[in-house]
Amino acid sequence: MQISHENPKKINTRQGFTLIELVVTIIILAILAVIALPKFINIQQDAHVSNVQGTGGAFASGINLAHVKWAAMGHSGPADNLPIYQNAGADGQLDMNLWGYPAQNYPPFESSPRLNNSNDCMSVWRTILQDAPSVSTSTDVSVSDYQVTYINPDQCRFFYNALNTLSIYYDSRNGQVITDKDPNS
Repeated sequence: MQISHENPKKINTRQGFTLIELVVTIIILAILAVIALPKFINIQQDAHVSNVQGTGGAFASGINLAHVKWAAMGHSGPADNLPIYQNAGADGQLDMNLWGYPAQNYPPFESSPRLNNSNDCMSVWRTILQDAPSVSTSTDVSVSDYQVTYINPDQCRFFYNALNTLSIYYDSRNGQVITDKDPNS
């Protein structure tokens, strides 16, 4: 029988990482970060797209609601200062064009209001959307959320300043609202 002369109190304990283990861990974390970063950027882009889609949907619904109210009130042509919404714009009044769609929101009487400049586009935006995202003619995101451009005749495009390839288009001749939700277009 062989007797072991090892000291039972002497146990080899190892604490911490070796340098190789540390380097391997850092490399693995770096690879994961490189893979995850583009996904994070896409999530941020998706959030912008969702924001514009929601705003475009609300704007389209508001335009349709105003048109339905115009028709329900028995109008068949232009209407000035038509009360559509409460607590919006000039007490929720809109000037409806000859096709029955919102054209502007200004107190002076017009016999046949038309959407014919950027200010008209902004007045429709602010009246249709309660607590509307800010809109101006500026492309600076610190000035406004959307930049408006007038398209002759009777049309507007609202570009999302945070990602200017996204936009909302409005044609006051037929009430069409199109949300461009492709960030690569």
